[in-house]
Amino acid sequence: MTAPKKGSRAALISSLGLAAGLLLIASASMAGQARIVTLAPHLTELAYSAGLGDKLVGVVEYSDYPPDAAELPSIGNAFRFDMETIMVLGATRALAWEGGTPQAVGRQLEALGVEVTWIQTRSLDDITAALIKLAELASDASSGQAAAKTLEQALTERRETEIEPRGSAFYQVSSRPLYTLGSRHVINEVLALCGLENLFSDLDIEAAVVDLEAVLARQPDWIIVSEESGNPTRPSPWQARGFPAQRLLKLDPSVLIRPTPRIIEGVDMLCRLTAL
Repeated sequence: MTAPKKGSRAALISSLGLAAGLLLIASASMAGQARIVTLAPHLTELAYSAGLGDKLVGVVEYSDYPPDAAELPSIGNAFRFDMETIMVLGATRALAWEGGTPQAVGRQLEALGVEVTWIQTRSLDDITAALIKLAELASDASSGQAAAKTLEQALTERRETEIEPRGSAFYQVSSRPLYTLGSRHVINEVLALCGLENLFSDLDIEAAVVDLEAVLARQPDWIIVSEESGNPTRPSPWQARGFPAQRLLKLDPSVLIRPTPRIIEGVDMLCRLTAL
C-alpha cells in the first residue's frame, strides 16, 4: 500500500480541521453561544473587563492581560490574521479595532460566516462606550456595566481636578524607526489630564515616523519613552543630545496608551512623575 504524500496529508488534516471548525460554529449558533476572537490586544483586555472572558477562543499576539489571555490560542498578529485557525477554533464573532483593523479583514471574516463587531477607542469616553457595548454580548452584562461606571467616575474625578500647565511632551513608541503618536490617538487626552500637550498633536494621524532632529527642534519639555522601545545596553540618544535626565520618563505602554480601564493607572503615574 502506497503511503499518502506529505502534502496531501497536510491538506487532509487542514480540511478536517476546517470541517470541525464549521461544526463548532453550527453547534454554537444553534445553542445561541458565542465563540469570540479578538483582533487587537486592547480588545482582548476590554473583552475580559466586560465579562466576555469565558467566550474567548482565540486572541491576537501580545494579548498579555489579564494573565488568562496568554493561555488562549493565537490567531495572528497586527499584520497577518490566520483565517484557517480562526475557522478551526469555530469562531462565531470577531472583535475588530475601528481605525486599526483593515476593513478587508472584516469583509473576509464576514464572508466566512464570522460576525464582526467593530470597536472604536480613539478617546477616553470611547473606552467606556466600548465596555457597555461589549457587556451586551456577555451572559451577564453587570460586570461590564460596573467596569464602565467605575471608569466613567474615575475620568470625571480627574477631569475636575485642576492642574497647572506642564508644557509639551513627546511620546516615543519605538526608537528605530522613531515612531510617535498624532492627534487621532487617546494619548492626547491622557497627556491633557496631566497638564501636558502632545508635541505632535498637529499631525492628523494615529502614528507617524519622525526625525530626532525634528523632535528636538520643537523643544519638548518632557520626553516619554515606551518601556518596550528602550534598549538598556545602549545610551539614550536624548541624554546624549543634552536632554535633562529628570524630564526623560520611561513608562509601561500597556497602562499609558492601551485604551482599557487600566489607562487610569497610567494617567495617575504620569501626573505624579511630571509634578515637579
